[in-house]
Amino acid sequence: MADSTIHRYNLKAKKYEQKWRRYLDHTHRILLKHIEVTPTDIILDPSGGTGLLAEKLFAQDYTFDHLVINDPSNQMLAIARQRLADKSSISFDNQKVQDLSYPQNHFSKIICLNSFHFYEQQEQVLNQFYKLLKPGGQLYILDWNREGYFRIVNTLIRWSSSEYINTRSLLELQQMISNNRFSIQASYSWNWRYWKLMFTEGIK
Repeated sequence: MADSTIHRYNLKAKKYEQKWRRYLDHTHRILLKHIEVTPTDIILDPSGGTGLLAEKLFAQDYTFDHLVINDPSNQMLAIARQRLADKSSISFDNQKVQDLSYPQNHFSKIICLNSFHFYEQQEQVLNQFYKLLKPGGQLYILDWNREGYFRIVNTLIRWSSSEYINTRSLLELQQMISNNRFSIQASYSWNWRYWKLMFTEGIK
């Protein structure tokens, strides 16, 4: 993730959930329909922001062994720490995704939600995900999809934002995941309001 993007999220952390409430409600709801979480899972949320995903997992009575919330924005992560301070199964990290230093084959699931378009080194990130996942581990990615009319919206977002944004189409994302040795198990694309979104599940 670019330093300019990290800086922007440090500045807007306190208003982030309020500004994007409907979008976050929708994407989290769709994600939770398509993932499976088991009591033995060790999960990585690589750009976990304010810890909203973990909170929703707890709210729906999902159980897991451990979940790491990583985010390079100190201010976003501070909100997550406060929100989940009483949860012993949660830990926090503050690294860029490509720099995460966990052992190989450590996680059973990686859930990458609303953040893949921010990664400058997407191929390197996917390779890192592959190394960090156990054999048979699952990678879930939900993000914008720049196909169709949303190419125009995506271009406007890029022009008007100081953040680094590199949105992929569903086909491009599938190819990248396959090139990094994952087996694709599911892929979906849908429209919501003016957004074009996509979800992909890959297995190591």
